[in-house]
Amino acid sequence: MLDILQHDPRMSAAWRDHLSHGDIVLFKFPLAEEGEAAKLKARPCLVLDIERIGDQTYALLAYGTTSRRKSNVGDAVHIRKRADYIAAGLHEPTRFVGARRLLVALTHSGFVLDRQLESPVIGRIDGEIFERMNEVRGRIHALRDIRNERHRTRVPLRRKVLVRDRDFTVEPRNPSRPVSLQTGDHA
Repeated sequence: MLDILQHDPRMSAAWRDHLSHGDIVLFKFPLAEEGEAAKLKARPCLVLDIERIGDQTYALLAYGTTSRRKSNVGDAVHIRKRADYIAAGLHEPTRFVGARRLLVALTHSGFVLDRQLESPVIGRIDGEIFERMNEVRGRIHALRDIRNERHRTRVPLRRKVLVRDRDFTVEPRNPSRPVSLQTGDHA
């Protein structure tokens, strides 16, 4: 009988073409605590999104940590059960912090490639953990949409406009500031 090995294209040299949200990659995530000269350590990072900007493809990565400290909190995706973290390619329980994320090009030198596989992908999440990640992704997308909408509808700053060869200044009036009828000055 022939055994058929399942080949995962994410775990090959063609990983950039197959990377998707839910994958776990090794990446040299910069830390605020470490100085510029500190050697960056490869950390597991959860791929939250894949975005295409122009002709470049980017991955939105969430920082992974095994620390149980109260720092690095916010929109966390926990992998606690042994079966889950082993299946995800991890060696111990890990927390991915959605509040600490980084958008990087797939060509970034921070990806740590496995020498044999030529891929930074070490595993993938699924089940309830995948659903939790989608909740975090939904919040991130909603906040981005709100920010974009506010930016789009923001009233441009109004400034005094001086007109050459004129002895007056044109100033758009703010309806919330009353104008004195006697002097024409703003109150």
